[in-house]
Amino acid sequence: MKTNQQTILKNEINQMNMNFVIKLVTVSSNPVVMEQLKMVTERVDKHLRRIDELFSPFRYDSLVSKFQRGNHEPVTSSEDFKSIYNSAILSQQMTNGIYRPYFAGRFDPSEIVRNWAIEQVFNEDLKPLLNTPEIEAIYLSGDSNSKFATKQGSDFRWAIEVTNPRNIEKTDTTYYLQNGAVASFQNDSKQTTIIRSSLVEAGIWSFVGTNTTVDEFMPFVSHYNLTGIINGFENLNFNLGSIIENKKVK
Repeated sequence: MKTNQQTILKNEINQMNMNFVIKLVTVSSNPVVMEQLKMVTERVDKHLRRIDELFSPFRYDSLVSKFQRGNHEPVTSSEDFKSIYNSAILSQQMTNGIYRPYFAGRFDPSEIVRNWAIEQVFNEDLKPLLNTPEIEAIYLSGDSNSKFATKQGSDFRWAIEVTNPRNIEKTDTTYYLQNGAVASFQNDSKQTTIIRSSLVEAGIWSFVGTNTTVDEFMPFVSHYNLTGIINGFENLNFNLGSIIENKKVK
């Protein structure tokens, strides 16, 4: 796929029971760039595998499993676990308990871990590639959530499509963005998509938007200056805390 002289290179990885997609926007597909894509794919794969080993609730020896068994050492011995734990507790407080990091009564921050993993890999493994002259933009997604960045001075924008939850072949809106994060959460009747600089925050607010009524969600939109869209029988667009469009879906 080409946009002017720009080429989008792509690789996919399956880890953590998710499909991850790496994209690089380049002005050249020479052997050096292709080798960088191969190497970064290998690094991302190893990084995600390590995160899964540490935080999967399905692994007996993971930090999450140890914590679930009553061993609180991970909070003091691992900065990463402490960061995830603090984010989970803060998210519960900020959402008035709508988000709860528990499953069957046990601490399970899987929703946060998945988005945290994307951000960690993006920042540590992909972002350095922007120092390569031939690479103009980077992208990493896990299922419906993504993190992306564009080199300063480039005119490239990522086209982030939001599909209708009742008809995935229909695109309700497209955001053209250079930097940031987008997360979507869907149930049987609607989907909430949030644009944020932090993917962890975007993921939490997309969960809250889908699991509340519009009237319940709007105070959060206003207070936290949220930007995004709720797709359902009506589409509700909001930008920096204000509603900008409300229309029925045909």
